Amino acid sequence: MIRSTLVFLILFSLLTAAELLGSGCDPAKTGTVFEITVSSGSIDRFGTVVQISLPAAVAPGNYVLEGPDGHKSVLQVDQANTGWLILDHLPAGSDIRFRFDTSTYRDEIDDGNGSAGYESGAMVIMHENTLDLFSGGRHVISFFHGVNNPPEELDARYRRGGYIHPVKTPAGTVLSSHLDPDRLPHHSGIWSAWTNTSYQGRTPDFWNVDQGTGRVDIEELVGTWSGGVHAGFESVNRFTDLSSGEPVTVLLENWKVRVYYVPGNPGYHMFDLEITQSIQGSDPLTLPEYRYGGIGFRGHADWADHPETTRFLTSEGLGRDGHGTRTRWCHVGGYSDGELGGVAILGHPSNYRFPQTVRIHPEEPFFNYAPTQLGDMEIRPGSPYTSRLRFITYDGDPDADIIERLWADYAMPPVVHIEEVD
Repeated sequence: MIRSTLVFLILFSLLTAAELLGSGCDPAKTGTVFEITVSSGSIDRFGTVVQISLPAAVAPGNYVLEGPDGHKSVLQVDQANTGWLILDHLPAGSDIRFRFDTSTYRDEIDDGNGSAGYESGAMVIMHENTLDLFSGGRHVISFFHGVNNPPEELDARYRRGGYIHPVKTPAGTVLSSHLDPDRLPHHSGIWSAWTNTSYQGRTPDFWNVDQGTGRVDIEELVGTWSGGVHAGFESVNRFTDLSSGEPVTVLLENWKVRVYYVPGNPGYHMFDLEITQSIQGSDPLTLPEYRYGGIGFRGHADWADHPETTRFLTSEGLGRDGHGTRTRWCHVGGYSDGELGGVAILGHPSNYRFPQTVRIHPEEPFFNYAPTQLGDMEIRPGSPYTSRLRFITYDGDPDADIIERLWADYAMPPVVHIEEVD
């Protein structure tokens, strides 16, 4: 059933791509050959995500990429004509060359070496209200593209979608929580909202939904995809101001999520979240200085029950005392149902006021990059606000050296050169 669902999703995405290309021919079948050179720079690369801006139109899908000594891997091309590959290993100061023949298109996920299917890539399975995203056959995250199902202790204000839960380690340990009727039920796995705001003279609170002045809801699921390198989705949330008596749309928020398949069982899951918020009227949304707001992470309920065993670790070596400091990444972890696991949340250098200050709650398992700690900010019409984060989940204690290396990959990706060859 899973394999047939995967084939359907890939074929559906390819039919959509053909419609978008609209020329009546598939450029992937023309046999164009490119040489791709990847340079590591000053960083030792292991399991590194590489993006390639293709110089000619290539149909979306999975292709065979031939490396040195005939070794084959996957190049996944998306609908933005960007190629994606996972670089196995490239020492600092070195280059590697690949041959990419566009006639090597594959209908199914295929690693190029004869291994194909569900366990050789990343995929999405859609349910009525959620998407399940997998890497190498293991469940990584779920996303509410529909609405959740609050327990009877919570009223309709908590019925919503547009957030990620659960978040899992490679062993399947759940790291996140939502809809906890006893503790901050508005905290929803990985979610996005603003707390202290000013809009048209009003002060809607999109974070604390129990206040009834603002809320965030799923607007639409734009699309999903599966592939040999990553699977993901794009969706839209609506920020509604309820403080004027009539609902007013303030922001539309675009989510792009990619879950990566890193061959060789590296001991972690990796996924990216990119959120872009756009004003829908002619007035700015002012975000006064405040200690939290933006993209939040809520840890497992067991971490809340045993805060003394919940560990925070910033890139500067701080724990809960890292609240209010600027950091490149932060680990949050603890015991969930008796199993130890954690997540490292990596900030991208393009983020506003990077390295951003953080909210680390003194007792609750809550983490948030909070640029408003450094003063007022605004989201203006015609100037969308974008945040980029990478999440790494793992079992056991965090390895700061590995997290730092993964952050360097994210922040300073390899240099890529591509040219067409005869």
